[in-house]
Amino acid sequence: MHAAAQWQRSQHAVVEPKRQCVTSAAVRVPRCRSRAITAVTAYLPPAAPPAAADVAHAFKRLQNGSDVRGVALAVTPTDTITLTPASAFFIAAGFVDWLKSKGVADIKVAVGCDPRVSGPLLMPAVLAGLQSAGAAAVDVGLSTTPAMFYGIIAPGSSVNGSIMLTASHMPMHNNGLKFFTAEGGLGKPDIAAILETAAAKCEAAAVPLGDAILDAAYVLQQAVTTPATPSSWPLLSKYAEHLREMIVSGIKHPQSPDKPLTGLKIAVDAGNGSGGFLATQVLEPLGADVSGSQFLEPDGTFPNHIPNPENKAAMKAAVHAVNTSGADLGIVFDTDVDRSAIVGGDGSPINSNRFIALMAAIVLQEHPGSTIVTDSVTSNGLTTFIEQRGGKHFRFKRGYKNVISKGAELNKQGVDCELMMETSGHGAMRSNNYLDDGSHLALTAVVAFVRSRLASGGSAGLGELLADLQEPAEAAEYRIGIKDPDFKAVGGQVLQAFHDWVQSGVGNAGGSWSLEPVNHEGWRVNVDEGEGKRGWLLLRQSLHDPLLVLNVESDVQGGEHAHGQRHVGIWVARVDLGSWRCRPAAAL
Repeated sequence: MHAAAQWQRSQHAVVEPKRQCVTSAAVRVPRCRSRAITAVTAYLPPAAPPAAADVAHAFKRLQNGSDVRGVALAVTPTDTITLTPASAFFIAAGFVDWLKSKGVADIKVAVGCDPRVSGPLLMPAVLAGLQSAGAAAVDVGLSTTPAMFYGIIAPGSSVNGSIMLTASHMPMHNNGLKFFTAEGGLGKPDIAAILETAAAKCEAAAVPLGDAILDAAYVLQQAVTTPATPSSWPLLSKYAEHLREMIVSGIKHPQSPDKPLTGLKIAVDAGNGSGGFLATQVLEPLGADVSGSQFLEPDGTFPNHIPNPENKAAMKAAVHAVNTSGADLGIVFDTDVDRSAIVGGDGSPINSNRFIALMAAIVLQEHPGSTIVTDSVTSNGLTTFIEQRGGKHFRFKRGYKNVISKGAELNKQGVDCELMMETSGHGAMRSNNYLDDGSHLALTAVVAFVRSRLASGGSAGLGELLADLQEPAEAAEYRIGIKDPDFKAVGGQVLQAFHDWVQSGVGNAGGSWSLEPVNHEGWRVNVDEGEGKRGWLLLRQSLHDPLLVLNVESDVQGGEHAHGQRHVGIWVARVDLGSWRCRPAAAL
């Protein structure tokens, strides 16, 4: 009998029912005889013990850079659940082991979640997994990713680790885990180590991941075996208090120090994620009118639009809320509030390059000469904008973790770097412990808005800070799929071929193309469009997917088509991509 079958049968003992025989002098009743009830597992096919390689792969595929992410619900017949209660259990236990390996004692881990419908299924599994490995578990309920980090560094906190259950802006059937210590979010090697430990634990327990019954049954059995009750903590309320203090101290309103947002109308669009608290627990108590806000109620089905500052429908909805309510500005959040965007009082979206420019303008007022670190797809106009204000622009790689880590690295080297932001809306500030925090960025903009109004007598707005930002006439992104399983190696070969093609001068639009001198990912090409106008294109490899991504911007109408489709499209069509098994035609 293999281990899985042994475990199965140990959970279902044969039950001998107790029956009471009733007799009467007037009625002769046949003698009652007890009958054994067949164990439930007799009707179930024995689960084969999972192969070690299969278990390792099942956990390894859950890694999404510095996070864990998978499918937690099957909402269509084609969905395959990859993040199960048992996998969440073992991953949580693996996090405890990882903390122990770093010398952390008296481990206490807080766990929060966004409103996804799979949260109530995975949260108990994570809490049980923490306790099974010897950690104290704290259930904070609905939370945000920034709040989970704050819970570790908050004054008087005894928590030394935290986990946020979220899949950011992904569809409702996805979920995931983000991990924090006092040093911040974990990196890729840390996640890989945790998943390796989780796989080993799962294999040792011989739990058949994904089994319709036994997967969750194992977690339930462990929870009963280790019945310690997790403590609870209203962390989001504590974090809201912290954000209120940030606003009050940042504005220092001369007439209304305790209600510095009085007279200000702010429309918050939380997209039914975790960010609704900002309107009701932060802005409104400080005097703001938030009546124009929408989609504040947590709803894991996300019925109105995807909570994502990069999503056109989300930004359009927020713009509509600002315009119809007459708000002074709007704030847009993603599901777990580590990303944000702004809408100006005139209804203009302030996201992507515009949001980075806004934050750079604010930061450079207090930190002149500071270096602003961004991802690789920022515009030429942003570089000019930063330099005109005395700052330095360090264009790095895609991936918010890459951007923030580079900023921290530069500061350690003695380079003043206060702001690190990605065009996706992720961003961190040195003054905020390098935390990827959409709420902090948005409220920094609110503070700057109020201070500007106080200084100008009530006439200034955020738009004035962006008045001289040069924006492209056209912009586009193309995605070129790679079919070869070894897509990283194949992508590298294609990038090298692109580099050589540009350097050779073949097809580079009459010599108007030149490679950017410094490239941290892929190859960025500067395009002289005449009369002082400059376009650019960047061919890079996707961080996680089997794709090459081509970003194109132009300062002239029709330039994007010329650079992206006509020139690069011709190269993609003619170069020998057959052996690389790419599919460029559908993308270009």
